[in-house]
Amino acid sequence: MNRIFGLIVLILAVSASVYSVSVSFARQPINCQNTPAPRLRVGMSAAVADGIDRLNLRAFPAVSTGIEVQLYSGNNVIVLSGPACNGHYNWWRVETANGRRGWVAEGTWEQFYVVPANRVDVLVTPLEWSCPAFSTRDCYEP
Repeated sequence: MNRIFGLIVLILAVSASVYSVSVSFARQPINCQNTPAPRLRVGMSAAVADGIDRLNLRAFPAVSTGIEVQLYSGNNVIVLSGPACNGHYNWWRVETANGRRGWVAEGTWEQFYVVPANRVDVLVTPLEWSCPAFSTRDCYEP
């Protein structure tokens, strides 16, 4: 009986540690291959970056899907989920102030399209954000 009880305790302990590890990994942002490191996080308030004339809010995370609405520089959104990786973009599911939901691409290696709302004034290129200053040449993959 003691052996069974010990085995049950061991199984529960291992299960709890695996759950803890999986939860901590779930909080880490996904880094899509060949994309800049994401600046956005789920739950964050974000804004369309300065200089972006039109940003397509799409039905699905792909440039080939329908455009739900277009967003403009300064429009605010709430990040609901993501990122999803498709076509060398980090895609984020967002909700606009008027309740429209869809997917936006965060940006390219040239510029971010959507930035954290509380950091709109911080002008950083995707390359600067993604790579430490001492290893820039090792990081850039256009």
